[in-house]
Amino acid sequence: MLVTIANLLALVGGVQSTLIDLRATTPLGKSVLQSTTFENVEILGGDSAVNGLVWVRGAREEYDAFADLGNPGWNWDNFYSAMKKAENLERPSQELTDEFGFVVEPSSLGSAGPLNVSFPAFLPLQHQKFINASIELGHDFNSDAYNGSNKGVFYSLSSEVNSSVRVTAEFAYADPVIARENLVILYNGALATSLNITGTGIVQASGVYVRFPDDTIQYASVKSTGEVILSAGTIRTPQLLELSGVGDKNILNPLKIDVKVDLPGVGANYMDHTITILTYLLKEPYESFDALSYDLALKAEQEKLYKEGKGWFTFANGVVNMSPVDNILSLEEIAIANQILETKPPTVQQDLFESIKSMIFKVPQAEYLLFNSFSGGPVKEANRSYVSMAVTHLHPLSRGSIHIDSSSIDDLPLINPNVLESDWDRWFLAKATAYGRKFFNTQSFQAIFEKEVFPTGEVPLVQCSRSKSRQMRFPAANVSTDTQWEAVCLLVRI
Repeated sequence: MLVTIANLLALVGGVQSTLIDLRATTPLGKSVLQSTTFENVEILGGDSAVNGLVWVRGAREEYDAFADLGNPGWNWDNFYSAMKKAENLERPSQELTDEFGFVVEPSSLGSAGPLNVSFPAFLPLQHQKFINASIELGHDFNSDAYNGSNKGVFYSLSSEVNSSVRVTAEFAYADPVIARENLVILYNGALATSLNITGTGIVQASGVYVRFPDDTIQYASVKSTGEVILSAGTIRTPQLLELSGVGDKNILNPLKIDVKVDLPGVGANYMDHTITILTYLLKEPYESFDALSYDLALKAEQEKLYKEGKGWFTFANGVVNMSPVDNILSLEEIAIANQILETKPPTVQQDLFESIKSMIFKVPQAEYLLFNSFSGGPVKEANRSYVSMAVTHLHPLSRGSIHIDSSSIDDLPLINPNVLESDWDRWFLAKATAYGRKFFNTQSFQAIFEKEVFPTGEVPLVQCSRSKSRQMRFPAANVSTDTQWEAVCLLVRI
């Protein structure tokens, strides 16, 4: 039986959902940010209903690392098989291939799964130029980025159908079987409050307590001869476990919560991608999505085209650059990188540190992609179009935590992202961001971009990176997170 609790209370982007602001402790690692708000949208389909629709794969080595860290079977071969089983590749039409140059290797993707993946029906000029700019800088063009080798610049698929409709986990998996008797979906304010855990020594979780909007609490038990999966999301799962007595006794005892399993890993190992933004002004008459806010005729035209499955509104994302360190760093800087990586940050486990360190010079470490609008900076000139570049650090070493500080499910957990704790994270993010400027100095980008508007050019990034006293000035002030939260709960049998 699959039991899903979905809160559908607010309206976000045309889809009903619940928007909850979660807390973060201060300070946020070694960032100049003192606090932040994490918006947690509870919606059927989860992240697939609100993300950027970018459909990419990691490198083979990243998946094999799961198995090497003590998880038999969690390797590239098995993940790859599961991913292909989920996919249904919709190949681009010859017209789109001729116009935008889309390239894909069909054998590297699935063809009969429930999740449709496709290329957009429109690719902005600046994204086409991004491929040319990458090649100018010596990056490989990857014509098959879905076979376990994602290095280079490539056309990325989107999780949408050819008619430019988002495909979510709900649409792909829940809707087709919504009438099944062994599927229960509870809507409108149902909240799991705790697990029923019994036994001593070897304990067993036999069910969950659920509170409804009228404050009644019902107990739901699940009988299974196999495994039962508890999933309340990255943030709520550690909260639910700790409230149920599964977690670090040093956190549970002060709250007078009966410790059923002393498991310090619950709530630990929080990791998030860190992102910096570069924003550039397009030369006239080139336009980005910013033009839709000041050219009403263009907006009306594009709305009409969208109904035909064409035009700007069909675009999700089309080009990604996954860069290894040898594209970003000089030989001198690689030597410095090796020196920095000799020291393990205090919050990352030794085996995980060694695993990540072993991949830093093997697989891409920075992701570059374009936002087709003004997405960062204090000043936006009226009636002009901008493009922003997001620079993402793919394998940060800093680790934070999510823990309760109350015995009530109604009190939100405390989140300590702890971003930029690691010297490596701060140093490499600075270098990767500084490198991002090089794309805009190529002939391909110089033809369409007028100037950089964010960050200001008063303090060059390279100088910020070299000066010890100001080493992280730009990344620390400009850093944000990618909200791609990773596991803060151990996979355990209880």
